[in-house]
Amino acid sequence: MTISLFRIAFVCTVPILALLVLLAPRSASAGVITADTVWTGSVTVTEDVLVPEGVTLTVRPGTSITVVAAESTKTDPEYLSPLNEITVRGTLTVEGTEKEPVRFSGAEKKKGSWAGILVDGGTAAIRGCRISDADTGVSVTDGTLRLTGSALLENRYGLVVQGTKARVAVADSRITGNDYGIFTLQGARVATSATEVARNGKKDTYAATSRGQIPPKAQPVNDGAPVGRRYRDMVLLGETVWQGRIEIDGTVRVPEGSRLVILPGTIVEFTRRDTNGDGIGENGIMIQGRLVAKGTAERPITFRSAAKVRRMGDWDAVNIMNSSTGQNLIEYCRIEDAYRGLHFHFSTVAIHNTTLTGNYRGIQFQESMVVMRGNTLCGNRSGVQGRDSEVELTDNLICTNQVGGNFFRTTLTAQGNRIVANGREGLRVREGAATLRENLLDGNRFGLLVADLYHGEVSRNSITNNTETGISLKNVDTIDIAGNVVADNGLNGFNIQDCGALITGNLVTGNGERGMGIQSFAGRISGNDFGGNGLYAIDLDGKDDVAAPGNWWGGDDPARVVFDRHDDSALGLVHYDTASAAPIPFVWPLPFVASDAVWRGVITVAAPTTVLPGAVLTVAPGTTVQFAGGAGLEVKGKLIAAGKRDSRIVFTSVERKGASDWNEILLEYATGSVIAHCLVEYATWGIHSHFTDLSVSDSVIAHNYGGMRFRSGPVQIRRSLFRDNTIGIRSYIGNALIADNLITGNETGIFVREKGGGLTVTGNSISGNSGYNMRIGDFNDEDVNARGNWWGEGDPGETIFDGRQEPGIGMVLFEPHLTKPPTVGPGSGETP
Repeated sequence: MTISLFRIAFVCTVPILALLVLLAPRSASAGVITADTVWTGSVTVTEDVLVPEGVTLTVRPGTSITVVAAESTKTDPEYLSPLNEITVRGTLTVEGTEKEPVRFSGAEKKKGSWAGILVDGGTAAIRGCRISDADTGVSVTDGTLRLTGSALLENRYGLVVQGTKARVAVADSRITGNDYGIFTLQGARVATSATEVARNGKKDTYAATSRGQIPPKAQPVNDGAPVGRRYRDMVLLGETVWQGRIEIDGTVRVPEGSRLVILPGTIVEFTRRDTNGDGIGENGIMIQGRLVAKGTAERPITFRSAAKVRRMGDWDAVNIMNSSTGQNLIEYCRIEDAYRGLHFHFSTVAIHNTTLTGNYRGIQFQESMVVMRGNTLCGNRSGVQGRDSEVELTDNLICTNQVGGNFFRTTLTAQGNRIVANGREGLRVREGAATLRENLLDGNRFGLLVADLYHGEVSRNSITNNTETGISLKNVDTIDIAGNVVADNGLNGFNIQDCGALITGNLVTGNGERGMGIQSFAGRISGNDFGGNGLYAIDLDGKDDVAAPGNWWGGDDPARVVFDRHDDSALGLVHYDTASAAPIPFVWPLPFVASDAVWRGVITVAAPTTVLPGAVLTVAPGTTVQFAGGAGLEVKGKLIAAGKRDSRIVFTSVERKGASDWNEILLEYATGSVIAHCLVEYATWGIHSHFTDLSVSDSVIAHNYGGMRFRSGPVQIRRSLFRDNTIGIRSYIGNALIADNLITGNETGIFVREKGGGLTVTGNSISGNSGYNMRIGDFNDEDVNARGNWWGEGDPGETIFDGRQEPGIGMVLFEPHLTKPPTVGPGSGETP
């Protein structure tokens, strides 16, 4: 028996096999199985299949399921892959046996020809089964899988398990002959027994976790407000104004020439109606005229389900169709529980400062002109998908979706967005033209996927900490990739296939296995900084040569960090002539460090830059950080700048002329920060610390207006040199240990502005400062414990300004003092 699935559902309702074929009433239910179903014999799947919650799909022994390649660019939000997929949100039971196995395969008999079985929060028990030709044989996201006596063969990925809620057990099975065997991501766990995971082409097992993103908290909604208006199916003519609480039990239509205005603080709620049993609500709004939904930050407009227990897909969408004569405005709104929160065709729409969460898809559109600024799209299955449109995407947060952004045949300008912690790709761009500048793509599985563009620019982005790949390029020729950070991605910084791009001036460092994995490339790779990548800077897996002149190879011999014909005679050559002899200065592209980052080589900070709360900036030994005039580093997360005795870190100015060339390193509540074996020079204040548990050791702080100032603490300053500053160290209400330092050649060695009772200053050489070795401020009424220091020859009191010169201020308690200079300063306490 051969059964073709083409927008149909199979239903078996009696023990004796009876098959009822139901035509799907609309595209949203295409491939949705709406009742318990049995597959047996030969089944051909021509489009996506979805097993929704509450429904069981059973596959009998000996069944053969063939999945054809997708021939269209589908847009249904309930599916996750552009390939044909079998998605399980209910229950899948595969009952194969050793004698009568079940087979899932692609019609084209090649890896990646169909998506695979996606267990998306559902349950699958798969026994006696062979799955092949898929992108991923079985993918589990926060679902449950029991795989027994089965084989995952000849797929790109055998098994991918993602999320701490996933529960997977694999027994008596084989996962072999795939490109990758088992991936466990984001805290997932897989229990295996008597299972072979071997002979997969690139990697048998891989586990990775990136730090998640917590979306901003929503404004509270006045749930106690009474319903002011109720609508069923209705047409709103002329101008209609909504305020208060609105309930919709049907579809409200605003026809051409009419306008709907929604005032701040309005709550629009939709009852659930599901006439075809596909699990998707059908009530919504249809705008063919114009929509103005303009809330405020304090009183946003809310669109949500009317159910007491609200669920994703309870209602359809705010649909805007053929509305291009004026701009539709959605501003300061919150949209949740929808199938598609916002959905528009042939329209002009501006979406500002709006939150879309808990929807199957936040925003979907085509043939439209769209401006999206300052929005939050988090916690949806899919954040935003657009096609055949002109799109401006600016300063949005797109996080914790399964898929972040997906754009097809668009003219896309994306700038200043944070696209982070999405379960699959952060941003996918296919065909059309795209300009991507100053975006953060961090902590996704795949950062940026680009294919088939006819024009593109990817510049000054930070593409970091993605669990698998930073940038994937396929079939792209006219694209410039310049000035990007592509660092600390789990496997590869770049994956490149059939491209002719110009790749220049990027920082490609710290990626788990490869800076670049290249199959075929006809462009030019030059002026990039490759350093600290796990296996290779460039790994060539094709027969054609690659031009890569003038790069910095991280201090390594290029022959050691490049894999090419020198290692395998079947490959082409990477031409790495005229290699740079020193790190190539790299300008940090963003005004912030929003997630964990490592700076290596020579980093230029051209504008004030902030390490945001929760982020850790690590500066690798041997790194130089140079600041332009007026620039500085504000740390609200954590700074770990731990150099080594023979490889110190340098914080300096671009010009290197004198004090105040640049601003300062400011640490605010940056608990746990470390500055060790560093040189800090030419700043206004080298180090400025507020309310921070900070350790400074074995460092040189010189040629600044002020070397270091701090408030509160606790602070430890050990074995460091403060020299040629106007003020070496300044304390204000400080809690600090200052020990074993050399403080000399400054105008004032240590200045205690107020409340010096929390200081312990001991074991230091504080001498040769032109004004005072230590000065007590006019408002400091506490004594300072400064016993056991060397103050130079003569009476220490003559080099100190305190209550002896100005009665009423605190005293410096310097007795007993050292009678000869101690061995202090950088490295003095270390074993050579």
